[in-house]
Amino acid sequence: MKKTGFDQTAPTKRHASLEMTESTPSKDSSALKTSNENDEPQPVKRISDDDLYRNSTQYRLWSFSKESLQNKRKLLSADIAARFDSKIQSFIEKEGAQLSSDEIEGLQKEMVPITAHEFLQIVTLYAQKVQLFGTKLKLPTEVTSTAVVFFKKYYLENSVLDVHPKNMIFTCMFLACKAENYFINIESFAAKVKQPKESILMHEFPLLESLKFTLMVHHPFKSLHGFFLDIQSILYGKVDMQYLGTVYEKTKKILVDSILTDVAYLYTPPQITLAALLKEDEQLTLKYLELKLLGFNINKEVLNEAEQKRKEQHDKILQTVRECLREMDVSYMPSRDEAWRIDARIHYYLDPMAFIKRIRKQKEAQTSGEPAQKKVKVEQ
Repeated sequence: MKKTGFDQTAPTKRHASLEMTESTPSKDSSALKTSNENDEPQPVKRISDDDLYRNSTQYRLWSFSKESLQNKRKLLSADIAARFDSKIQSFIEKEGAQLSSDEIEGLQKEMVPITAHEFLQIVTLYAQKVQLFGTKLKLPTEVTSTAVVFFKKYYLENSVLDVHPKNMIFTCMFLACKAENYFINIESFAAKVKQPKESILMHEFPLLESLKFTLMVHHPFKSLHGFFLDIQSILYGKVDMQYLGTVYEKTKKILVDSILTDVAYLYTPPQITLAALLKEDEQLTLKYLELKLLGFNINKEVLNEAEQKRKEQHDKILQTVRECLREMDVSYMPSRDEAWRIDARIHYYLDPMAFIKRIRKQKEAQTSGEPAQKKVKVEQ
């Protein structure tokens, strides 16, 4: 059983249901009554982080159902397939007189379009490289995370055949620095990453267009801080503060890793944060949700109408959080061999003659190696 700092025997503060639902104003609001002193006060809708997020451009432009997200990637994959076929045919028609039948056959056999899944794999690989460069440059977590988000969004709108992922890494990082108010001029940034500034800036406007000029990114880190404070309040006296600090840091690492998955397209930041907390310490998170959403023991058998309503809300939220956690555990990271094969096909699409040169070089190596091989056989 996973070690936890949660103490089930200590007393807890009683809390009402989650503030994302309706609540009743305080007694002071009775002074606002005008005609009928016996009128019940009207419920007040409190604005939650979820409500704010659902009014953001990120939610409006970059939130999808699983099906719509898959369809978007399938369209990109279909475009890649058509372009592969067209490029090979055009190359053969242009260079066919200089190519042998073996070279043409090898080209047609090896130049297979990358699939939607392979597209996602190679984008995920290079998104991780964005994280690695961010760590190397000691950029704040929010800046690096924004760069990853920009990178992934770009390749949700564009094909890897248009701009190779390696050429978008530093453009995304530089734009993220500006978007997150982490000032660094282009000369200093280019010197740090050892790239000409022109190669960084040339992709900046196409990146902005692909982002639909929306640079605000709602990361789950702010939600984590809010939940961290709320857990301390609700589980006061039942959880060790030092242990809770460890949970916070480990959960933040889970959130950083989750940026490489699809959860940001499918769930809200609070839902993602709760899923990460559930992954780090399930017992702690479940107790927090029980006290926050219910205000009574979850195993209580007989419930009144209000309690039943809160129980249904609790179960619905927990179901969504568990679904988010399952999606968070899905990895699209390719193995080294898979990454090499996918990258090679992208490279040879951009330069088919490089593939022909490789074939010819291999043949030359085999031909020059034949006498030595025969000599060994004779000596044996």
